[in-house]
Amino acid sequence: MKYFTGTRIIIIVALIAHVIQAYTVKVFPGFTSICRIYVTDCHGKVIRDAVKKDCKDLFRSTIFKWDEAPDLYCPHIYPITRPKDNKYIPIYKQDACIVLSGDLISGWSMKQHPLEDC
Repeated sequence: MKYFTGTRIIIIVALIAHVIQAYTVKVFPGFTSICRIYVTDCHGKVIRDAVKKDCKDLFRSTIFKWDEAPDLYCPHIYPITRPKDNKYIPIYKQDACIVLSGDLISGWSMKQHPLEDC
């Protein structure tokens, strides 16, 4: 019977840890271009990939939701016409709200905003 109780405890702890590491990343577009939006583990391994998205459609955000997220992850964005213009923000143990602004001529930026503003 002890083994059965121990197994229950392990399952409960695993479920709690699983729920704790569930994150949401929202990316709000803000300039005219087709962009690639993806999330890495900050060490080069892609863990979520939205492929190509329209970065000018202000009414559609790109949302990543996943349950098995690492504590540290990096949302990356770059215009398809400028792959070397890849930008990212390291996020640690929290949801993320990222807003794009600017344009391709004078420069664009991605900034993390408070979750209440999403």
